[in-house]
Amino acid sequence: MDPAQVIDLTGSSDNEDPLAVKHTKIKAIGDYIRNRVAGPHHAETIRVEDLASTPSTVLCTKQTQLYSTTRDRGWACGYRNCQMLLSSLIPLPILNTVPQVIELQQMLEQAWSAGFDPDGCAQLGRVVNTRKWIGATEIYCILAHLGVRAHIVDFHRATGANGTHPALFTWIVEYFTSGSKDERGLTNKHPLYLQHQGHSRTVVGVEMAEEGVSVLVFDPDVPAARTPTRFLLSHTKNAQQYQIVYVDSEPHNVAQIPKTISSTRIP
Repeated sequence: MDPAQVIDLTGSSDNEDPLAVKHTKIKAIGDYIRNRVAGPHHAETIRVEDLASTPSTVLCTKQTQLYSTTRDRGWACGYRNCQMLLSSLIPLPILNTVPQVIELQQMLEQAWSAGFDPDGCAQLGRVVNTRKWIGATEIYCILAHLGVRAHIVDFHRATGANGTHPALFTWIVEYFTSGSKDERGLTNKHPLYLQHQGHSRTVVGVEMAEEGVSVLVFDPDVPAARTPTRFLLSHTKNAQQYQIVYVDSEPHNVAQIPKTISSTRIP
């Protein structure tokens, strides 16, 4: 499938439906940048290996750390989900610990300075010590700065009855079940960054039960969350479009990672 221009689902909608999609770039630069970031926000963390599992569960790699906090609720979900994704990759050649939010902001600006996503840079401007929202393209840039090759998949329209997204579910199930798992359902797969209009979450696995498939998601805005939420196919009708960011397991030379971001569109 040919690369496509990436859809931006970062901001909230001007429409009555808070999940309605606007196809133009929407960056939150009003009330959300009034208040500056006070400093690193510490979040509660657990590891995927500590989650309860069933024979029908398939989970991402065990070292993935799951973050939840209310201190930066409403603007930092992108950064928190980026932390979860990075935790599954550490150690990296230039990174041994999961960065704090302020450090991720600095990395994003450094990636822009290196020439990644000039359009996004022009629209967001500076992000350090602000509460600007970030989305899939900014996650791509942060990862690229660290030598991690990320890929974006746009599920740009519903493919099922009643506005649901079975193509999204099929893709996620194939991703997590394409390899082997141990007796606890753990795999070597990295978690997925899942974006819809105005919010993002982390996909940590799937549950293949008799009554149907559940996608297991972790929402960093849910305080003291200790278990993932079961995201059902019927829930996907709440948004018109979704995005996934997934990563290559092996580090790359930063110079080999494309600076212009494109995506794969399904269907």
